Amino acid sequence: MPRTETTFADRPSTKKDRLPGESHESKMTVVVERGMDALKEHVEAWEDLAGNALEPNIFYEAWMMLPAVEAFGAVEELYFVFIYAPDVKRPSGKRILCGFLPLELSHRYKKLPVTVFSSWKHIHCFLCTPLLRVERAQEALAAFFEWLAAYESPAQLMEFRSITADGVFHKFLIDEFNQRACLTFSSDRYNRALFKPRSNAGAGISGRHKKELRRIQTRLAAIGALEYVALESDADAEAWINDFIQLEASGWKGKDGSALASEAAHRSFFESAATGAIERDRLMMLALRLNGKPIAMKCNFISGGGSFAFKIAFDGTYSRYSPGMLLEMENIR
Repeated sequence: MPRTETTFADRPSTKKDRLPGESHESKMTVVVERGMDALKEHVEAWEDLAGNALEPNIFYEAWMMLPAVEAFGAVEELYFVFIYAPDVKRPSGKRILCGFLPLELSHRYKKLPVTVFSSWKHIHCFLCTPLLRVERAQEALAAFFEWLAAYESPAQLMEFRSITADGVFHKFLIDEFNQRACLTFSSDRYNRALFKPRSNAGAGISGRHKKELRRIQTRLAAIGALEYVALESDADAEAWINDFIQLEASGWKGKDGSALASEAAHRSFFESAATGAIERDRLMMLALRLNGKPIAMKCNFISGGGSFAFKIAFDGTYSRYSPGMLLEMENIR
């Protein structure tokens, strides 16, 4: 696939915003890739960007994005935008990656014959906030809009899907819209669940509900040996991943055809992403086992100071004991 590169001057920063040693002459270069092999050339810089991002987004990090492209990218018209700039501390050295935005090109938008770029959101992607380097985020975002406005961009419209509306990126985005006098509108807005740990875990759950869960757990423990376990660094991670896939497939998702095991591409994506997360100490898995057999399992991906709840699965045979809810309570504890 061909690569395109376009260089833009940074928008002049104010003295207040400028980094020590930074000049107005620094340049942002937009590199657009289309193929998997080309993407792999950016991995080192990409991982450095993810570790210094304005807002973390595991779904756009290399270790999760590459398996997604491999599994789901063939049916989409994808453009991967990398925004590079000289290192202000070492201007003659290697360029640093300041922004990454994966885009999907469509030739219709809400039934209108308009070409549109949208943040790429595959079926297992829950957040589309782009990766922007914290100290160069505004300049990188400006360079992205310059590229959109240039003839190199084939789209007439840009759709930012599934971004956080209460984060710093959204503020920068609004600032950029105002700077450019862009015509914008919000087509959808919704609340998303967020769990914030407290010292008194479970404080938001009623005493009656807690009592009921303790009663259910006691009944379940009467059947056999009940234990809560977490994936440890010395455990057989491959076995945990396989157990999760099999457990999910045994329930209603398997019957409905929406389980990870239902399609090879979905299973391959999860196995590759989970393996990549393990290698980076970014995978959290919990299990509720009865007589050594998992009857509920939960998978979280760790990001920054928190994590994304990815999937939970349970054995429908024990649904009257609410094993998934019991495991969620253990996750809170």
